[in-house]
Amino acid sequence: MSIRRKASSFEEYWLASKAWERRGLTTAAAQALVHNGFLSLDDLQGAHDLELATMPRIGRKSLAALRWATAIEFRGRLAATTEPNGPEIRH
Repeated sequence: MSIRRKASSFEEYWLASKAWERRGLTTAAAQALVHNGFLSLDDLQGAHDLELATMPRIGRKSLAALRWATAIEFRGRLAATTEPNGPEIRH
């Protein structure tokens, strides 16, 4: 689990909550994420489904919306690479 921080102001809380809503979450689910320190998609990187599912107001639909949002973000990052077949995977 990564270290998360709380929103430092009401404005930051409100903006982060609205960003989650634009990604398909309900107001209650968005507020729950922000309250628990998930201010952006980057904060979800180390989070497991169990951690998210144990938060109040986060259910199956919210988990599905979050996974969809992270998949779209990941695809966008792959498309933005300069390599024609995506980033090189090194073992």
